[in-house]
Amino acid sequence: MVAGVAFAALAASASMKTLVRIEPLTIPAGTTAKTIAVDVHATRAKILSAAKSRQHDVTLELDVEAERSPEVFYEVWLGAPQGKRYNVGNVALYGAGIRSEARGEFHPAHVRLFVSDALALALRHASTKTLNVTFVASGKSTAALTIRKMELVAGPRQRE
Repeated sequence: MVAGVAFAALAASASMKTLVRIEPLTIPAGTTAKTIAVDVHATRAKILSAAKSRQHDVTLELDVEAERSPEVFYEVWLGAPQGKRYNVGNVALYGAGIRSEARGEFHPAHVRLFVSDALALALRHASTKTLNVTFVASGKSTAALTIRKMELVAGPRQRE
């Protein structure tokens, strides 16, 4: 059973397709909210098609790290600049992704947020060419959060 699950996860990751790469981002300590604008003009049709598909999921893939625990979690919101924002999940570092707590070789924490529904809503107007991704700290962070890799990815549906 475990081997079957591992094989399915490997097969799913092999067929993942990056739709948009987003520039790395650092959220300084003490910052309560940080918004980045993502130009989706060139890939809007592909993103919307994957987001509306019953065979695919679109995920926001993040590789996240901090020198020490920021002592907060970050809500992640996605939406059109002039539209409603949609909460797509949280980023929390507890051991994984914290350099000062690494045992052996350090690896950033990998966070996968399912964003298909939020994307379909945010891109429902043809005039939407930009998406905002907003990170909102649950309090005052004590360390900077660095997002080394941020991508919108389409892959086989993983949820019911």
